[in-house]
Amino acid sequence: MEIKKIICEKEKRLSKLIDEKLNIGFGQIQKLIRNKNIKINGKRISQDVTVNQNDEIEIFVKEFQPKIYFEDDDIIVVFKPRQIETVSENENDLLSEMIKYKNQKLYAVHRLDRNTEGLVVFAKNEDAKNSLDEAFKNRTIHKFYYSWVVGVPEKKQDELVAYLKKDEKKSMVTVSDKKENGFDEIKTNYRVVKENRETALLEVELLTGKTHQIRAHLAHIGYPIIGDEKYGNTKINKKYNKKFQCLCAYKLIFEFMPENYLSHLNTKVIEISLNDIGFCGNFE
Repeated sequence: MEIKKIICEKEKRLSKLIDEKLNIGFGQIQKLIRNKNIKINGKRISQDVTVNQNDEIEIFVKEFQPKIYFEDDDIIVVFKPRQIETVSENENDLLSEMIKYKNQKLYAVHRLDRNTEGLVVFAKNEDAKNSLDEAFKNRTIHKFYYSWVVGVPEKKQDELVAYLKKDEKKSMVTVSDKKENGFDEIKTNYRVVKENRETALLEVELLTGKTHQIRAHLAHIGYPIIGDEKYGNTKINKKYNKKFQCLCAYKLIFEFMPENYLSHLNTKVIEISLNDIGFCGNFE
């Protein structure tokens, strides 16, 4: 059991404070509260109360327990929380945690941005790794995201086409409507799932896979992701009190070539329920 401590900086709902500081998922936070695994100023609580400035919160959490959405002899699909790299040089990352948890060698075949949450696939052997590398390269693994954006698109469904250039020094990208030197074509599908007066929940499918593509492409057409500090709207982010982009890689569909080692997974759909994604609750 690990104890995490938080000092409340200003009055706030307990669940909201923990989500901002630890990012362990809304469902896990509610479970901790129900099981009385949280103390406020030394007193155990069993309700999602309001905490005050300078209150000390102690959270008793178990050691790393991944949320595994699919596993067989060849692959494992796991949820990546925000604020952790898929792979990093210092091994403080999801891959390293999963290797320790499973006590076996695993291979990373794709990545999510540090502050994007969602489904990540790891290969368990070299045959699976090679097959997944080929599938991701050929775009036969279909990746879908939920994104909470500012504004409501007039077109409820569309395929966006533009051009993107990466600035390695700034770790940012630029999107243009016209083909320019150094720019690569990008394609992004979106569909409005839910909407309210000033925001919308979009389902987004990546048809190409460039750095920050969804974040930059949606911002380029005037619908930045809430919480996105690089491409978003600072005033809106403060209004909704979001410090991380509300973007979740929620669904994978496999479509391997018939001769592929992993073709037995064809038509397999792996997805996270809408109810399990915290920011989607803004539309209930």
